[in-house]
Amino acid sequence: MSRRVARRLGLYAALALVMAFTLSPYAWLVVSSFKLSTEIFTRTPSWSLRGTTLRNYAWALGPTGGNLGVFFWNTVLAAGLTASITAVLGAMGGYAMARYAFPGRRVLALALLLSPMFQGPPVMIPFYRILSTLRLLNTIPGLVLVYMSLTLPICIWLMAGFFRSLPRELEEAALVDGCSPVGAFARVLLPLTLPGLAATSLYAFVVAWNDYQYALILTSSERAKTIQLSLSELLTFFGQTNWGGIMASGVLTTLPVVLIFMLIQRVLVQGITAGALKS
Repeated sequence: MSRRVARRLGLYAALALVMAFTLSPYAWLVVSSFKLSTEIFTRTPSWSLRGTTLRNYAWALGPTGGNLGVFFWNTVLAAGLTASITAVLGAMGGYAMARYAFPGRRVLALALLLSPMFQGPPVMIPFYRILSTLRLLNTIPGLVLVYMSLTLPICIWLMAGFFRSLPRELEEAALVDGCSPVGAFARVLLPLTLPGLAATSLYAFVVAWNDYQYALILTSSERAKTIQLSLSELLTFFGQTNWGGIMASGVLTTLPVVLIFMLIQRVLVQGITAGALKS
């Protein structure tokens, strides 16, 4: 018994050290966002919040500073549309992969799993040419289409695992009771895959929210520029660096994703784990 307790205490201590190492930079970011720039780079770093100020957040959100409000809304719109459309199409594609036998299904499943390997710089110029031809360059819909090429393959693969775990008898019983195939899918099967929908939606949201490279190439004005791109531009704002404002901007940039993770953490872990195991 003593060995088991000692082993558990050692495990908890190791986890605590890892968490402290992981979270300390973000904690320092939050504390520094309430300090003046002259107090951030002192010879003796301090975690004290004495003399806190909200001037950094006013600068980050105000039109004379970072003006993150406009870019924040652009990013919310692009990430929200990406997550919503990915959830709908991912559920439909996952259902088709799980329930229907068609030639090349295994090859398609492997292609979906490997598709994220063929993203980034090799496809940026083709994406640019395609969006330019469609007149979607420097627009939110154009960004959503590009982001869906990142999120949809993995989400279809995960949702297929969820639908495979559901017994076919549920669907057959719904059909016997008078449901159409679409009704059985929407009313019976889809509600049972809510953890998977939550996991895929959040994955798509985070991918779109954190994107920098595609936004850098495909956007150039305030009507479509995202918050990640505007945050990088603050490093040379008006020829000088406002570190306090940048710290506040960093907190505002990460806060939505952190809050979403906190709210649906349990459902997210359940969804990712179940989808991965059942695929």
